[in-house]
Amino acid sequence: MTGVAVVAGGGEHTGPAVAVRLAARGFDVALLDTEFTAADKTVRQIEESGRRCVTVEAELTDTRSVGVAFGQVRTALSSPVVLVTCVGPGPVPDGSPEDELADEQRYGVVRRALRSAFVCCQAGAGHLLHHRWGRIIIVTEPVDAGGNAWRTSQPVLAGLIGFTRSAALELARSGITVNLIAPAESAVDSRAPAHQPAVNAGAGSYAEGVAHVTAFLIDDQAVGITGQEIYLAAAQAGVPLLRER
Repeated sequence: MTGVAVVAGGGEHTGPAVAVRLAARGFDVALLDTEFTAADKTVRQIEESGRRCVTVEAELTDTRSVGVAFGQVRTALSSPVVLVTCVGPGPVPDGSPEDELADEQRYGVVRRALRSAFVCCQAGAGHLLHHRWGRIIIVTEPVDAGGNAWRTSQPVLAGLIGFTRSAALELARSGITVNLIAPAESAVDSRAPAHQPAVNAGAGSYAEGVAHVTAFLIDDQAVGITGQEIYLAAAQAGVPLLRER
């Protein structure tokens, strides 16, 4: 299957690796993000592979802004059949759980992450429904395993799990699958020791792992996989490990 793929939050981190892999599978790619600081390399790689690539700025938490962005994608390329939404909790405030200000800031970070996933998936699903076929993949970025990051990433992941399952049920009859990819270190059923080092050292491996799994999930052979969480280890060796939850 080929067509147009949208990578929301595709300006940095995991997004570029996914975009390049989608282009290699024959998709034209649109990158959506609030701002772009280093997208030129990704665009060049995709165009050198013979596919088209556009960048569209949008406030990913704003329904109108994202709706306009998808309209621009449709005009420049075509209506998308694949949507990959990369969700990162963003900077995590310092402070203990008893610190009301820090706790309020953490709530804002969680809300923004969940809102961006919901808004992008809602806008993308509207286009996918026209095709009666499509793939939605939600990706969470690795975060520092420290206490504050852990407390912030857990409600984000839990919210995305619930959203993925409900969206998968709602869209199944239309031939659209919805799945979630997350770092194994952030799995809600695990316990991250406070001294565990940041996952950033393996972020490159995680990005390539996400790109690999994305390529599988968009394949026709994966039509029966929906509403699932897939956890990837950000392995130093470069070969991501899958594990069942």
